[in-house]
Amino acid sequence: MELRPYQQSAVAGICSQLQKSRSTVAVLATGLGKTVIFAKAIELALRNRERRAIVLAHREELIVQASRKIHQVTGLEAVIEMADRRSMEDGFHRPPVIVSSIQTQNSGRGDWRRMKRFDVSHPWFVVVDECHHAVSSSYRGVIDHYMSHPQSRLLGVTATPDRLDSKALGQVFESVAYRYDVADGIRDGWLCPIKQRFVECDSLDFSHVASVAGDLKLNELEEALERSLQEMVVPMVRVVGDRRTLVFAATVKHAERITEILNRPSLQTGGAEMVHGGTARESRASIFERFGAGRIQYLVNVAVATEGWDDPAMDGRGVQVIAMMRPTKSRSLYCQMLGRGTRTLPGVVDGIEDAQERREAIALSAKDHVLVLDFLGNAGRHQLVYAGDVLGGDMDPATVRRYNAAKKKMAVDGEIDVLEMLDQEEEKRKAEMEARRRVHVVGRARFSVTDVDPFEALGITAKTPPRWATRIPATEKQRAMLSRNGLRVTADLDMGRAKQLIDALMSRCTDKQAHLIRRSGIDPSRLDRKSASEVIDLIKRGMTEDANRIASRLDGAEQPS
Repeated sequence: MELRPYQQSAVAGICSQLQKSRSTVAVLATGLGKTVIFAKAIELALRNRERRAIVLAHREELIVQASRKIHQVTGLEAVIEMADRRSMEDGFHRPPVIVSSIQTQNSGRGDWRRMKRFDVSHPWFVVVDECHHAVSSSYRGVIDHYMSHPQSRLLGVTATPDRLDSKALGQVFESVAYRYDVADGIRDGWLCPIKQRFVECDSLDFSHVASVAGDLKLNELEEALERSLQEMVVPMVRVVGDRRTLVFAATVKHAERITEILNRPSLQTGGAEMVHGGTARESRASIFERFGAGRIQYLVNVAVATEGWDDPAMDGRGVQVIAMMRPTKSRSLYCQMLGRGTRTLPGVVDGIEDAQERREAIALSAKDHVLVLDFLGNAGRHQLVYAGDVLGGDMDPATVRRYNAAKKKMAVDGEIDVLEMLDQEEEKRKAEMEARRRVHVVGRARFSVTDVDPFEALGITAKTPPRWATRIPATEKQRAMLSRNGLRVTADLDMGRAKQLIDALMSRCTDKQAHLIRRSGIDPSRLDRKSASEVIDLIKRGMTEDANRIASRLDGAEQPS
């Protein structure tokens, strides 16, 4: 299988990080092929013939999908260890790759736990799928077991690194090898654009709903949603039309009520079915098959289609609408739900090298975007998450606030392109900041800076330059740079003194650089402009630990272990 460019970069980043440390994380948005990436990483890791690989996940769908994809990408035998399915660990032949559920690994007691079947006297390559779960105790014990050999290595992959309980993934993983989020995927033409529309519900009130573990308390949320069912479902049907729609419900009871209303003859929908954690395996597979083939229009689910389910789009249309009837304060959960609709139709973008051409191919396909439908009510003290919060994750928070404030009315009246509108708000914010900066600089030049010596303004002492340098006037390029940085440039400024001022400017980072670096918890005080630029580049690529090392080295401090 030929990897996409970003997948190649991700694999390279993983290999690089695991040469320097024992564990790392790759963060890629849903629909970008995380399974393909860790399958290729397994293939490379198993060139060490002593090493075996184990993939850990928490759902059957993830287990089966990983086993199939690893064999497809690498040709390696990937045996499932789950419930009554067991790897043959006796004799001379042992499968190179095990794919197992975390529940199976923890089953049993003490030395009879299932993980103890596997020999850890040789190194393992451990992959944790959906690794934002890995800080839980059930994962930690299993990971520690397989990482007991000093040559073992650990890779986590996820689309959503956020944790509701605020426990840092840094407790388990030492570095971030690669990061490629949903906005990157849309801009580069690998994912469908996201459009947003709001439905206003006068009776929808979350102000009295409590919070538990960082999100809305489900039983109280269920009661609040029950009072607004008709007000939410009927407008949804009008907005959706004949588009295939994935509905996220809060609880089983909530899902049952939504499904019942959608199937009323008066609404004339294309039919609705529901799945939840208690749905039998065979029934769940059959329902997903009917939905993927377009034989039912609405699939109402309760925490089932958030992870491990990929829409097969057998009807040639795919999931066209995501209805967020389960409001949340969790950016991670919202991102998981939204990601179920961003995948392009099969074959639309593969083989196209240019990003613009890929975007055009998506625009001409039967699925030119996915619509996310959010429901507005009285949120009270709660800060609910919407599409702008997810796509604007790497933007200045002020941009996201501007988007949320300015675009809600537009999104009630019609569909808006979320990323396009966020980009517009970011440009407006930057233009306003630049205008304010110019006013400040002009005012300062008029009232104070004209009388301040540039060496005094920079807090440095002028040195006597070589005689020849005092005879040559400062160049236009030198003058322009000094002026851009708010320094007074006199007619008699010579080349030598201009060079001293420029060297002083370049020895420290700009205010903008310092702001970006501080946001990642790094002290920028000892960074020059070049080093600051390197640190910012590493931060944007998710390599915060390497950025810290650069800053620490320049600061003279001990490097982090």
